[in-house]
Amino acid sequence: MGAYTSTIENHEGEDSAAHASSDYSCAPRLNKVLEQFLPDDIPDGPDTMSRAREGFIEIIEMGVLEGELATAAVDQWTGMTGGCALLTDTWNDGEWTIDTNHSLTPVAGGLMAEADIIDVSQGINYSLPVVALEDFFVEGSIHHAEPGDDSVSLDTAAPIASVYANKKSYQLSFERGIDAVSAVFMADEVISTYNYEVNVNGMHETVYTQPTRRFYQPIPSFSALAPYPTTGAYGCSSEQVYGGVELAQTIIDREGQYYVQQVGIPTPPPPPPNNSFCGSVFVQSIVSPGSSQSESPLTQSNNSQLIKARGTETENGFTQIGFVNTRPLVGTDINTNKTVHLMGLPIIGVTLNRFTNFNAAPGVMAQYGFSHPIKTKTRLIEVD
Repeated sequence: MGAYTSTIENHEGEDSAAHASSDYSCAPRLNKVLEQFLPDDIPDGPDTMSRAREGFIEIIEMGVLEGELATAAVDQWTGMTGGCALLTDTWNDGEWTIDTNHSLTPVAGGLMAEADIIDVSQGINYSLPVVALEDFFVEGSIHHAEPGDDSVSLDTAAPIASVYANKKSYQLSFERGIDAVSAVFMADEVISTYNYEVNVNGMHETVYTQPTRRFYQPIPSFSALAPYPTTGAYGCSSEQVYGGVELAQTIIDREGQYYVQQVGIPTPPPPPPNNSFCGSVFVQSIVSPGSSQSESPLTQSNNSQLIKARGTETENGFTQIGFVNTRPLVGTDINTNKTVHLMGLPIIGVTLNRFTNFNAAPGVMAQYGFSHPIKTKTRLIEVD
């Protein structure tokens, strides 16, 4: 995937993204040379195609091919001709138009994925953490849908989740499959590092992703479902129009000095607004007090926040974030039949860093990029 300029009707000339692939895999109805992203479902926020340039990716195993179609898939993968044509015809006018589960057996697991962001102009690659969910579907089920059908998503999961908290593993059940997925991601506190060391021109960004948010807070003007706060647009600008969640944020430097941005801390008038996460993918960066930076330094995200340090602390440290006015995600302990409350929000994330050595060798500049997943704390309360 990469940057592209849209030619889609009513979005011509807008910044956008496109998909391209050069392997032998078969993808019916997908133009592998270059397939533009489409504005099919934009429920909130800006309605331009620039949104296609940032977000997150879901990959879901739908089933395992058998028989003639399995042979066709292998032939296509090994470069033999004809395999993809059979698979495509099965969608266009064949058995899958009648029974989408034809020649499929239930998922077997083992799906793998890797993700990287390559900054071509800076010559840096950032490897991204990939989160895998085991036993996603109800055992023995098949969820196969035609290309372009987005009905197979995170909400088709089995309503059961394994969660580790309080130094033990819980087997939990929920009324909805999406709640089980959220339970795996729930964090009552998230911790990430920062570094803006001047000597190495340090830059960093932390990308926070809420993979299931859209199922709880589809449009900011609507009341959100738990675990999200009932008020759904806190602290987000009119340009963003995304639903926001208020943060209790503490920034701690390398020597343990800290300053707090959270509810209840007295400040000289007028008090600054509390920070907030806006939308499903939000980028945050801490920069030096004298920085002239006006946009996100590494990803150039359109949904980001810059926090200027005070200048009395060291140039690196970490930030702790909690969430204000969230509500518990309620489940049932399968073993004890007790009600449990999972606190916080379903969230994952990664911190990207870039350092520049202006004199790696005489006349030679070197740059270094690396990434780390954020750290999370899970809080589960057993309700008597």
